[in-house]
Amino acid sequence: MEMNYYYLSYVWPATNGYCVWWTYCEYSLNAAGLFLSAWISVERHLIIFHAHQVFDKRWKRWVFHFIPILFCLIWGPLFYFIIVVINPWCTNVWDFNLLLCGFPCYYGNAALSQFVFLFNLTVPSVTIILANATLVIRVIYQKMSRQQGVNWRRHRRMVLQLWVMSSLHLGLWLPLVTTTLIEMNIQPSFMINQLETMQFAPYFIPLFLPMICLSSQPELMSKIKNLIRMRPMNRVSTVTYNRNAVRPMTIATVR
Repeated sequence: MEMNYYYLSYVWPATNGYCVWWTYCEYSLNAAGLFLSAWISVERHLIIFHAHQVFDKRWKRWVFHFIPILFCLIWGPLFYFIIVVINPWCTNVWDFNLLLCGFPCYYGNAALSQFVFLFNLTVPSVTIILANATLVIRVIYQKMSRQQGVNWRRHRRMVLQLWVMSSLHLGLWLPLVTTTLIEMNIQPSFMINQLETMQFAPYFIPLFLPMICLSSQPELMSKIKNLIRMRPMNRVSTVTYNRNAVRPMTIATVR
């Protein structure tokens, strides 16, 4: 949808239903992805340093693992379904010449738009950066102090993966978050010409995340490389063919 807009420089098909669907998918999927990444970053602290205390009982696994993940998956789609799709407080007016058809009508409510921006965008983005940065600091500190009980070789790739994930969100989400925050509270025209480019930058995150996840799975990477390098083997055999028992001949077959 985004590539279609950037290619045509306008929204097609230019209908209200398409704009509602596009905005809902964009906002809800971004929220779900950010909240999941934020919780995974926090949960890594529990897995590495407090696994025996936190996950030793079933109810604790539900509280510290399953329920947060369910919240991350449900909150974004449910929240934006209410304020974008069936919003009873205002009517959406779309501009088919703008990315995402412009902004939904709830942006006219200052309190609601501030809450959405801070809770659904700023909080998970900052959590991802801080959680992964502090995880690396904790790992280095505990390794230098030579405390026992943590399998560093086992968690080294995971720490590296989270550090790259933190840098990815820092470089692609933080400029958009900071610019939007300044525009909403201090100067509405701040970097207005660069805002569309910043809105496009987070689309690279879903493209890079699979490669980051694969880099932490060396066994899976080896299997994929073997599948790519695998070539079908040719087997050569000879068959003696005798037609009408008059002229015997040998034919080489390749399979």
